[in-house]
Amino acid sequence: MNEKQQLDAELTEILKHLPGWQLDPKYDGHCWCAVLIDGMGRGIHVNATQAKGRLYLSGTWPTDSEHHVHGPDKSLHITVARNRPPEKIAAEITRRFLPWYLAAYAEQTERVANCNAARNRQQEVTVELAALLGPDASRRLQSNPNQIYASGLTVDVHGDGESVSIQLRYTTLKIAKAVLRAYVKAGGSAE
Repeated sequence: MNEKQQLDAELTEILKHLPGWQLDPKYDGHCWCAVLIDGMGRGIHVNATQAKGRLYLSGTWPTDSEHHVHGPDKSLHITVARNRPPEKIAAEITRRFLPWYLAAYAEQTERVANCNAARNRQQEVTVELAALLGPDASRRLQSNPNQIYASGLTVDVHGDGESVSIQLRYTTLKIAKAVLRAYVKAGGSAE
């Protein structure tokens, strides 16, 4: 039996004492780690080589719509001696790791939802502003989908769409004055 098979065998016994958790089949081909999943997106990463003779456990974290991982600023991990009985290892995971991890994961899930909502609003505002500029306006979909180009003009939509930067380039004095008047009239600073 190789090291990965040994780890999976140990975890299979531990999982008998961790209801609702199972081995993630996506990690079958890994040679030194495994992930325990609960079917709700949460996962416990188990590393068999990080700490000699011990299982090193850490959490997996949710990703937003841009595939950025959202984890807490300070992640907790625990180690548990591999030679302990499976029910004792499961008890240690349940007592020392799961309370912190489940609460931290819930916070990060909320953070992901807020991030996705802000990004969606940012994209809606970008589309709305591009429509105001007409069919000649274009968006850079790959490098910055929230940037609009038109002749002599660049618009960047920031954050949740409530902040915008507008750059005018090589425009006429007449257009510049009209833009500045509209800016002041809309409540912008005249300073």
